[in-house]
Amino acid sequence: MNTIRLFSKHNITVILILMMSLTSCDLINPSEDAPGYVVVEKFDFNPTPSAAEFGSSSSTKIKDVWVFIDNEFLGSYELPARFPSLKTGSHRVILSPGIMLNGISTTRSPYPFYEASIHEVVIPELGEVTISPSTSYFESADCAFCESFEGSGFSLSSTSNSDTTMSQLPVGDPNIFEGNSSGVVYLDTSNTQFEITSTSEYNLPNSNSAVFLELDYKINQSMQVGLFVMKPNVASEQIPVITLNPTTTWNKIYIQLGYVVSSYNSSTTFKIYFGALKDPSVSNPAFYLDNIKVVHF
Repeated sequence: MNTIRLFSKHNITVILILMMSLTSCDLINPSEDAPGYVVVEKFDFNPTPSAAEFGSSSSTKIKDVWVFIDNEFLGSYELPARFPSLKTGSHRVILSPGIMLNGISTTRSPYPFYEASIHEVVIPELGEVTISPSTSYFESADCAFCESFEGSGFSLSSTSNSDTTMSQLPVGDPNIFEGNSSGVVYLDTSNTQFEITSTSEYNLPNSNSAVFLELDYKINQSMQVGLFVMKPNVASEQIPVITLNPTTTWNKIYIQLGYVVSSYNSSTTFKIYFGALKDPSVSNPAFYLDNIKVVHF
């Protein structure tokens, strides 16, 4: 009888030790919620809401998605993206289109003029849901300068620093980006320098407001892009902003202008310009441009 009692006490002690061990393991490694996954392949772009001002082009270069779930920032992800969320079940998912600032892969940001795409979705635990976002320009966005080369003329002209002019490609030319035409400047041994600027001046908001220059381009040698600052009663000031490198295919870029514009008071106006000197190593430099837009709120 005593042996049985001792054996029972021993078993109870062993069971208690095991229970304590299991409990301590749970404290050290608490169970985690199983995530769900969200898949975003790309952003669709709808130019229709702002077609009258911005033109009908659907050209964008949306590289990233910035994700908010129930108004909490989850992270930014390069597209196409598949990312985890510990918030499963029914949630509001807000997806903002992201770009590379000035074409630099290490400087990423949501584009302030593209609307976020809002979705009510169910994120399954250990499963995935695919969201297909779309975006367009905010209705409050303004295109101070828009040139799509779709008409019979265009609003860019040569400066006194240029020994050649810009022209429009004829309908059907294989170098046209989209639509009926694109703009082009050619250089050769007789015409070695070009500089073109917008024909009109425009007011742009300062005080650190968002101002961007968008354009599609294909160039076989480097090209400078910048601003002319038109000051009252004095000569204009030329501000280089960025140098674009040669491309073998059409590329799109979003160039920050706000930091330059904010350096000047509200009495100044601005023009954009493009320019280049012939590179001796390039026999026939060609500079194709399309969908030039200076955008702000």
